[in-house]
Amino acid sequence: MIKITVPATSANLGIGYDTLGMAVSLYSYFTFERADELQITGCPEEFQNENNLVYASLVDALREWGEEPFPVKIDIQTEVPVARGLGSSSTCVVAGIMAAAALTGHTVDRAELVRIATAVEGHPDNVAPAILGGAVCSFTPEGGLPRCLRYEVSDRLRFITVIPPYEVHTSEARKVVPQQVALADAVWQMGRIAGMTRGLETGDLALIAAANDDRLQEPFRRALIPDYDGIRATCLEGGAGTLWISGSGSTLMAVTDDTIVAKFLQVRLREAFPTCETHILTCDTQGAQIEYL
Repeated sequence: MIKITVPATSANLGIGYDTLGMAVSLYSYFTFERADELQITGCPEEFQNENNLVYASLVDALREWGEEPFPVKIDIQTEVPVARGLGSSSTCVVAGIMAAAALTGHTVDRAELVRIATAVEGHPDNVAPAILGGAVCSFTPEGGLPRCLRYEVSDRLRFITVIPPYEVHTSEARKVVPQQVALADAVWQMGRIAGMTRGLETGDLALIAAANDDRLQEPFRRALIPDYDGIRATCLEGGAGTLWISGSGSTLMAVTDDTIVAKFLQVRLREAFPTCETHILTCDTQGAQIEYL
């Protein structure tokens, strides 16, 4: 039996639409073993079949290597909520691919995992940090393989994560984002992406806050999150440096460099928004892990 642990991720990091992502300290846990027939536990019954994303990703990886699919027993235990902007689908994709390698004796490095996971998921902004850990800037050259630039994130930073009790699906969130932007807005973004990555590396909260001023997607997606304005105001008034929409939402993530501020802010958020789930997270530096049981 093997166990695979994959961290949640926060894509975009406000300013880096479809390019930046960061692994955070919420996790999905998967166990796999060969079986006589497919068995999946730990998820709703409607996903306990061959269309389950974990198993489908395992099959995709096997076919990539010329291997025939085979039945497995899969158990899924997750802290990562579905359709909340924390990369739940990426945890499933990464786990399935890693299990396919482990159960067939393939040795794959992280670059290969990113390549296959990107092919399955369609883009690297969540799968890359889930595999590599840290913060990652990803892009795919025309006709080439994904390129991933990994950044260490200061251990001083705390990410106050607020998860509303409703979903925002990526497909819906993409519809509200304009397909064309003004040159001035493109220029606005570019310098701030560099500022965000440097701020995360150094733990410079003032730089992170100054850089996090997106013009491409957050002004449009915030309307999909009814609690956005209230949660943002509570976080900024409570001492957070800034706040962004995690992925396509509905999760919101505020940033501070003070653990006491983070804990006081968590109390305020739980009082003001009792239906929301609130966590104080750090950046996960290890990425996906595998162990034999």
